[in-house]
Amino acid sequence: MRASQLGNLGIAALAAINVVLWLLFPPLDDGRRLFANQVVSEVFSSTGMTLMACAIVLTLRPRFLEPFFGGLDKMYQSHKTAALTGFALILAHFFTMPGSGEVYLGRDLGKLALIGFLVLIALTLAPRLPVVGGYVRLAYHHWRWSHKLIGAVFILGILHTFQARNVMQFAEIPAWYWKIVAYGAAGLYLYQVALTPLLASFPGRSRAFTVEAVRHLNGSTAEVTLKPRADKPAQRAGQFLFVGFPGDRVLAEPHPFTVSSAPHEPNLRLSIKAAGDWTRHLYAHLKPGAEARVDGCYGMFDFRAGGREQIWIAGGIGVTPFLSWVRSFDGETGRDIAFFYTVRSEADALFWDEFTAAAQRQPGFRATLNVSSRDGSLTVDKIAAQVGGDLAGRHIYLCGPAAMTAAFAEQFRARGVPAARIHYEEFNFR
Repeated sequence: MRASQLGNLGIAALAAINVVLWLLFPPLDDGRRLFANQVVSEVFSSTGMTLMACAIVLTLRPRFLEPFFGGLDKMYQSHKTAALTGFALILAHFFTMPGSGEVYLGRDLGKLALIGFLVLIALTLAPRLPVVGGYVRLAYHHWRWSHKLIGAVFILGILHTFQARNVMQFAEIPAWYWKIVAYGAAGLYLYQVALTPLLASFPGRSRAFTVEAVRHLNGSTAEVTLKPRADKPAQRAGQFLFVGFPGDRVLAEPHPFTVSSAPHEPNLRLSIKAAGDWTRHLYAHLKPGAEARVDGCYGMFDFRAGGREQIWIAGGIGVTPFLSWVRSFDGETGRDIAFFYTVRSEADALFWDEFTAAAQRQPGFRATLNVSSRDGSLTVDKIAAQVGGDLAGRHIYLCGPAAMTAAFAEQFRARGVPAARIHYEEFNFR
């Protein structure tokens, strides 16, 4: 079993332990109406809240958990799965709980928590749904702030448990297990939202940098150089970070970008394309001297973990992790690497001179530029014709637009490349 599978296995185990404890140490029947139904319903709710607790912990981006999920992007996917599964179980609790007709605080708190979870999940999923997505568009910073409320709704669910007339109070061991999981997640959430902002000036979660230079590479892309005010965060080539600029109201909200500089460089360099409101504002308004706050580095996108024969494919600004890899070359890599860089026009081929220079000095590294307006779309057939041999034995590294990455991944799988040898990261953290 790979280490990257342990994270999801751990989440499943925490949920399963809850169910097993209910089976081994059930509450004694106190004679209430539909007692067995209520036990099943509370198993649903406690398991759902256990999964929600896991989802909340993952939103805090604990770096030590990354290897157990295969990267921060995979951690966020697990967060979504845990949250949606947890909500489904909470919903099952709502519909299976025997009704008494009484109105009391615990029942009202439970309904508020259910509505809160429903609204927050709807805000996340609605933009992805056909038709609905055309009407529900939430800016990233608005979504991010609304998503932080999931912890508050979770705490509302805990308060519901205190006030509800449940049977879990008679199942001592399952109750203690649930409390440890729920209180732990709630405590971490409160630490993150209440204490972390107060501790922002101290080393740890984020670090202070100064914008040393802003270089416009073309009409839409800027290279931002950040100089550390104290220590630089630990970095592996190809990783990404979250950066915000507190002095600008728009840019204060942190956004993720790949570090395009090599780890040995004293400063951090980010190559940022103006593709949305935030990045367009940065391209137009960010100036040297501005303060920056950096959280990172994150990511498990690392060619050194792959086999000897590799294919790298970059689309547009997706060139940045490969640029960091090339800049970090120090002697022979011991690998045969075919790098393909596809852009719409030659003006978009940023840093191409660095790749051609690397190909001249680095044994086993060769670079090919594909200008789609001139050469047509880059395809797996074109790549196979150039590299020769069996593609199935190669490790594939992809970075670019999501549609391009998905298309190449599907084409390589169709050519016999195992999914475990196709590597990419997703920057969609919603």
